[in-house]
Amino acid sequence: MKRFIIMVLGIFSFWNGYAQWNTNNILRMGQNAIYFDDYVTAIDNFNNIIRVKPYLSEPYFFRGLAKLNLDDYEGAIQDYTKAIELNPNYFHAYMYRGIAFHNLRRYEEAMADYDQAIALDPGNAYVYANRGMTEAEMGDFDAAEKDYSKALMIDNQLLGAYLNRAVVREKLDDWDGAMADCTSAIRLNMFSDDAFGLRGYLWYQHKDYHNAIEDFNRALKANPENTRILMSRAMVWYEMKRYPEVFADYDEVIRIDSNYIYAYYNRAMLRAEIGEPNAAIRDLDKVVEMNPDNILIYFNRGLLKMEIRDWYGAYDDFTESIHLYPDFVKAYLARAVVNDELHEEEEAEKDHYMAMQIMDRYKRMKEGDKNALVDTTANFQKLIDINARNDEVRDVINGRVQDKKVIVELQRVFYVQYLSLDSLRTGKVQYYNKHIMDYNQAHNYNPAITISNKDLVYPADFTKEYLQELKAKIDSSGDLDACFIRGCISLNQKEYTDAIEDFSVILQREPDHLLALFNLANARMLMYDYIASVEDKMPKVVGEQSQVQNTIDYSQVLEGYQRCLEKDPDFVFALFNIANVYTKNGEIDRAIETYNQVLRLDKDIAEAYFNRGLLYIYTGQKALANADLSKAGELGIISAYNIIKRYCKEE
Repeated sequence: MKRFIIMVLGIFSFWNGYAQWNTNNILRMGQNAIYFDDYVTAIDNFNNIIRVKPYLSEPYFFRGLAKLNLDDYEGAIQDYTKAIELNPNYFHAYMYRGIAFHNLRRYEEAMADYDQAIALDPGNAYVYANRGMTEAEMGDFDAAEKDYSKALMIDNQLLGAYLNRAVVREKLDDWDGAMADCTSAIRLNMFSDDAFGLRGYLWYQHKDYHNAIEDFNRALKANPENTRILMSRAMVWYEMKRYPEVFADYDEVIRIDSNYIYAYYNRAMLRAEIGEPNAAIRDLDKVVEMNPDNILIYFNRGLLKMEIRDWYGAYDDFTESIHLYPDFVKAYLARAVVNDELHEEEEAEKDHYMAMQIMDRYKRMKEGDKNALVDTTANFQKLIDINARNDEVRDVINGRVQDKKVIVELQRVFYVQYLSLDSLRTGKVQYYNKHIMDYNQAHNYNPAITISNKDLVYPADFTKEYLQELKAKIDSSGDLDACFIRGCISLNQKEYTDAIEDFSVILQREPDHLLALFNLANARMLMYDYIASVEDKMPKVVGEQSQVQNTIDYSQVLEGYQRCLEKDPDFVFALFNIANVYTKNGEIDRAIETYNQVLRLDKDIAEAYFNRGLLYIYTGQKALANADLSKAGELGIISAYNIIKRYCKEE
């Protein structure tokens, strides 16, 4: 899919005669950022145009293109739709919205967009090629073959269309046609690993292993780190029973991508087959790390542990399989054998009885008994999908995408920080706030403060010297401004007790000092979170107390934030922090409603969209989650695209 996107990008550009040069310049900067895969920078450029000229269709289209490349398909669709509203004849917006619909498996909507694009430009090869892909996904291979052929009649240089038609022709049992298409693709590009790889796969399907290996070798010569082709070649070596070569290919895949779960699993199965159970267990240990929810891994590892007479280890693995899938008959039978070996005859009998009961329910269910409730299909398939938890998850680095595990955390609370010229900032660290502006203007920006949920970084020597200067002012005259700044720096440096003491001193003399009230609540909040993080790392005592849930009392923190809102009901950052407290307390509905309040007051708080999106994921509302995370990514939180990719896909 991405191949067509990249190919089309080189064909068109936009120039609006009525737009000012600056608008065109920013638009071209955004287009250049897309060309260099810097999608986050591209989105920021298009945002700037949209803010001042929301009637232009192009920035919406190109922002959609950037989102499409970040796998934010829902966000892309919204942007393409807006571009079409502004320009109903926008051919490329229809075509790319069709691609986004396709990637969401909303094939009927994709087809409607492709049809509209063809009506607008019937001579465009790419739209036929993309429609062919959707028809193939829908199982209409005859229509797909015709669309690929139409695309190639218009432009016989489309390598991707040859390869996709080859796949379709293989589905239609036209092996000669499929091979001819692969050969045509190779003539177009003698260094195409995809073309040699597909032809190698076709040779493999016809059990011509020699030619399959030859084509896979050519593919890997063009791209030595193509893990998909290495895995395919390993499959052929296995059929030829050339196990050293199989191991060599799996080892190479793991060297290239240490998280390639299938390589570990397949290597484990081969090691088990040739009588190396300990090595196989080590590989399955790695697979469990990457996918702890898979019954097949635990079951196979349990069988291997039985082989080395690790009965307790086998018992644990079969038990975990049953925990994940209580109707897993084979796990009960295997655990029954283990219990016999452990001389737990009564437990073995229970397991055997349970297996017989489930088998009877299966039999009755097949005979049409609606009361024979057995979990059989979709859930089981998910639980044996080795790659279910390792589906190509990607992290965004400077707008680029690369494989990486996803860490999901709430965006942190906002707090007031001292803003020095020497502080180093990462990303968006401040928002406009009237209380911050009033403070800075009253002090002529000396000292200056900001509000952020990112920790500013101060040079160590500067911090030490400045704190000594502030202490001298406080000691000599009781300067409350110096006390406030020292409290802000202490809070930033995680010296929570010192920060609480400084803000408390201020409030004793000025009870209505809103920013001191706010940071006092923040200091307590962050201190409690720090204490909780330390406790989480301490060894747990086995017993009743180990089950005690979070007992942190945030009431004093909430009281502080509420006092801020009494003084200013529109103090959006106090509301945001309250929503975070509700989330930590497990009060999900209250948290969501509070984030709603935040966004009603300020629709540009990216962190509120992000956190609310996480809560929507938690409550199973994927469409709402996707919309919020898309907006958070659009506003600059690039990790939102990780979460969309990992958690917002429809099952």
